[in-house]
Amino acid sequence: MRHPLLNDNGFILPYTLLLLMIVLVLALASKDLFISKYQYLSNMKSIQERNVSVSRSILLEIENGPHPSGNISTEFGEVMTTSEVLNPQEVQLEVTFSRDNKVFLPVTVVYNRETKQIIRWE
Repeated sequence: MRHPLLNDNGFILPYTLLLLMIVLVLALASKDLFISKYQYLSNMKSIQERNVSVSRSILLEIENGPHPSGNISTEFGEVMTTSEVLNPQEVQLEVTFSRDNKVFLPVTVVYNRETKQIIRWE
């Protein structure tokens, strides 16, 4: 009588099952790794788009003076700026970024009017 796990060439079923289990575990682990990396890259892209929009609007304010409406539309979202003169040389800008009905925390920048250099960025 032949053993159920043997065929004419030897052990087949245990090694095949072990190999199948290893392949399945590796496939599931790589899928989770791919999804987590994709989510990380999507989040980083969104953060970089926000930083570019805020930086661009700050540079425009410093170079050209206050924008008349206080709102600047960029390809990534809306940037609202308000400026306040602290003293004859220093101006404080408060920049708020919004996209898809989400408003992010404001950024405060103090710069020198004459030299157009940023003194403080919070």
